[in-house]
Amino acid sequence: MRKLFSFLVLSILSSASFAQELLCTVTILDNQIQLSDKRIFRTLEQTLSNFMSTTKWTEEKYEPNERIECNIQIILTSYDPKTNAYAGSAQVQSRRPVFGSGYNTLVFNINDENWSFTFSEFEPLLFNENSFTSNLVALMSFYAYYIIGIDFETFAPMGGTPYFNKALQIANNAQPNAGAGWQPFERNIRSRYNLIDNIINERFKPLRDAYYKYHREGLDMMTKDPEKARKAIVSSLELIQKVFKIAPNTVLLLVFFESKSDELVQIFKGAPQNEKPKVLSLLNEINIANANKYEKIKN
Repeated sequence: MRKLFSFLVLSILSSASFAQELLCTVTILDNQIQLSDKRIFRTLEQTLSNFMSTTKWTEEKYEPNERIECNIQIILTSYDPKTNAYAGSAQVQSRRPVFGSGYNTLVFNINDENWSFTFSEFEPLLFNENSFTSNLVALMSFYAYYIIGIDFETFAPMGGTPYFNKALQIANNAQPNAGAGWQPFERNIRSRYNLIDNIINERFKPLRDAYYKYHREGLDMMTKDPEKARKAIVSSLELIQKVFKIAPNTVLLLVFFESKSDELVQIFKGAPQNEKPKVLSLLNEINIANANKYEKIKN
């Protein structure tokens, strides 16, 4: 199983069946760009999708059906064909299948508002985890490792640590060379710096533990024992409550509930009435922004 065992290449023949970690689709929304020939954007889409999906990011063994599905939607607000400079934002998401079902759950979901880079058509993307090569490579590789890290957290307690450390290294390498999003003390709490700084901070460990309990002990057990699974999910929310009490504005809470708020409604909407007051009280405390949405649980 990819979450528990390291990948050892025994022979060329045996490695032929091994797959990369990510199955990533990159989409460029270019509606705001006034340009007659937009082929460069289609080239960029293909280049970035291939970079994410064909790079071997870890030494873990992944079967083809175990690849992490993810998508990155880049919304361009400006493009300068003279300097090949791009600017905009990006919605980054990843999913994982739920055991015993045909359902894929949204694990990671963030809107990165500071997405700027340069790219020339047919420019190769050269990744080196020990050095900064370009902001575009840093952006993509940072999220590759963050997505892999979050995915591992859902299968093993603190399982994503090695990959979060790699994302941190990429962020540290980018700080002296790149602009917004990488720097500490930015006003935007959704910055990449905050995203990685918070996830490796020991204060936020309960939230990391919640990813495992929510997914492995909760969702993955839902078809086998729904009542026990819901209790595990409530326990995961109680872990998140611990983080809320010390840092209610951490980006980690935003990311979790932007991924899970709709799912939580569906999980508890059909629960017995005696289970609903506790989960509603918890959700309205730790995620007041979606309080109106959680009202649907009552029905």
